[in-house]
Amino acid sequence: MLSESHKQRYLRGINLPNVGEEGQLKLLDASVLIVGVGAIGSIASIYLTATGVGRIGLIDYDTIDIGDLQHQVLYETSFLNRPKVRAAQAKLQKMNPSITFEGYFQALDVRNALKIIQGYDFIIDTTNNLHTTFLVNQACVATGKPFSTAGYFQYQGQIMTHIPDSACFGCAFEALAPQELRRNFQGGVCGFSTGILGSMQAGEAIKYFLHRDMPHLRRTLLVNCLGIFDTQKLYFNKFLLRKNPSCPVCSKASK
Repeated sequence: MLSESHKQRYLRGINLPNVGEEGQLKLLDASVLIVGVGAIGSIASIYLTATGVGRIGLIDYDTIDIGDLQHQVLYETSFLNRPKVRAAQAKLQKMNPSITFEGYFQALDVRNALKIIQGYDFIIDTTNNLHTTFLVNQACVATGKPFSTAGYFQYQGQIMTHIPDSACFGCAFEALAPQELRRNFQGGVCGFSTGILGSMQAGEAIKYFLHRDMPHLRRTLLVNCLGIFDTQKLYFNKFLLRKNPSCPVCSKASK
């Protein structure tokens, strides 16, 4: 049962169709791990905190540079040179003191991925790093965890969500060349494009918690499809994906 303070704080969300007090309780009982607290992760963390997701994990090994402030809106000038995870925890805790935040000032790698990921209900990959995305994909498939992953390049963005038995990132991008995995985009960053991605990823997590026990769950999420948008040309398209029976990550043959 919601406390009176929770009812007052989350009233606008509670009043939404298909949410109500029951839906808000689901959110308060949920947990999300955000991998990367940069451009996309800033926005995702803000909306999950404001919405009342009860426990939020943040993992990032980077510190705040002055060039980050142009598009990583969670941070202030006074935060320069601080670990992003610690600054994010402090800022988000002030936004919503009732939420539990867990910070990991480290890289997600093959040594810790399974242990950290299995402790959360939903994973959000915001790293824009293909090595990490493939790792998140493998760990989530292995532990049966749903996840959303997003990436960007200048004005463009892409996003997809995986739940058990849907197409995973490996189904969509099975054969990336080694040079593509090493690619590191150093071009400009469009803050409002990454902001859209962060909002969408927070939305995917929220919709999952509200509808995960309902038969229409797949119709509410970006599963079995890849969302592509360009904020310069103002378009958004969804490309259907099929679960690959030979996928090296999620197929029965790989297990």
